Amino acid sequence: MRKLVLGVGNPILSDDGVGIHVARALKARNLPGVEVEELPASGLELLDMVLDFDKVVIVDAIQTRGGVPGQIRILEEADFERAVHGSSPHGINIATALAMGRKVVPDRMPKEVVFVAVEAEDLINVSESLSSKVEAALPEIVKRVEKELA
Repeated sequence: MRKLVLGVGNPILSDDGVGIHVARALKARNLPGVEVEELPASGLELLDMVLDFDKVVIVDAIQTRGGVPGQIRILEEADFERAVHGSSPHGINIATALAMGRKVVPDRMPKEVVFVAVEAEDLINVSESLSSKVEAALPEIVKRVEKELA
């Protein structure tokens, strides 16, 4: 079974880079049978990266009303089916890109896609550092990704 962890985000936009930070932490662990990639964009670029994998875990920042910075949410593709607003600071949103891939190249798309969405505190300030609350949650986020891969 081919597995991919894809850390998505802008590494110089504070918490938007959480997916990149998680990907780097996982790369250092050299998990057997798991490829780990960073994607500082999303959308159509994402399609090339997920093709021919059986399972893909995408790690990205989210910001919701009343969300607690560092909180982890596990989402699946179906969670995005009724989304009204799906714009992303990375371009075409991930859910739309995956849906497009399922129509265009269904045989090459992953059988399972899991989103590890991390509640962000700061998506505005230019910084290579995460906010303190998201930084403190990194070990738990990495553990959660590993659990999704098991």
